[in-house]
Amino acid sequence: MKKFKRIKWIAFFLCILSFFLISYNLEALQPMDEAVSLFIASMRSPVVTLNMKFISDLASPFALIIGSMILAFVVRQRKFWVPIFLNLTFAVILNLGLKEIYARPRPAVISQLVSERGFSFPSGHSMGAAAFYGFVIYIIFESKLSALIKRLLTALTLITISLIGLSRIYLGVHYLSDIVAGYLISSLYLIMFTGFVHAYFAFDESLSNKLKGVGSKHSLIHSFAHAFDGIIHGLKAERNMVIHFAAMAIVITFALVLRCSTTEWCIFLILFALVIGCELLNTAIETAIDLSSPDIHPLAKIAKDTAAGAVLIASLAAATIGFIIFGPKLWVLLLIALP
Repeated sequence: MKKFKRIKWIAFFLCILSFFLISYNLEALQPMDEAVSLFIASMRSPVVTLNMKFISDLASPFALIIGSMILAFVVRQRKFWVPIFLNLTFAVILNLGLKEIYARPRPAVISQLVSERGFSFPSGHSMGAAAFYGFVIYIIFESKLSALIKRLLTALTLITISLIGLSRIYLGVHYLSDIVAGYLISSLYLIMFTGFVHAYFAFDESLSNKLKGVGSKHSLIHSFAHAFDGIIHGLKAERNMVIHFAAMAIVITFALVLRCSTTEWCIFLILFALVIGCELLNTAIETAIDLSSPDIHPLAKIAKDTAAGAVLIASLAAATIGFIIFGPKLWVLLLIALP
């Protein structure tokens, strides 16, 4: 175990060093990037182009959102659901932030076979592919599959990640250094993220219990600890809470990709607090009723049903507002995508 941790730390610092070496020397790497792009472009053909577009689409934001839903359904283990959707959101936030920092223009040395907006460095598709499919590899190794099946699935996943990077160069929307930097920063991110996920799985004692003896039990830090315990319990024990949390992650991802306004973000934050707050209150009411009235009672049923109804109303209102905000934006994207 200590050896594995040492290897992770070495990989962590190597990724940091390699990424900053590339980002600091983008101008020096430009001739090599252009030569690689021209070489790969020389292999273009209608059949290859069709396949490369398909491979590239495997890492589009919408494909990764659908992939996250499918992965959550296939894995079945509820503990993985929150990390699956958080992983997607964090990867998008990280990529968009880095693009704004470096602001590298898209390649101009060859024609672009697909339309892309935004900056080039690091590659969003490469980062998304490495983050999503890399987390799939983590889940594979955490599963109870045989060693042979794990190796085969891992190899297939790594090939997919590599082909997605190659497709972005082939389509003329990224340089080689964009792709490599995307892989490096996602590897760096995954090392940290999987470490937090492992700690989340292993968190079996309430934070408030761990803080016993630290200050007064009525202090502000203990109040936050109790609140944190309630949220963690909801995420681990309540299926509907996990579904709401996953929906929040998907909405954040859509909002980032579709570049929602500040006002729209404020609306989303209010809706997140409303829906998740209602779900936590519903859990509290159900738990209190089960404690005070363990036997079946019609009044207890009314109380539980009413609390669940409040969550349903908040969720339907949030979904309707989300459709009003996202609908026109998605419609415009659909019209652009249609030939």
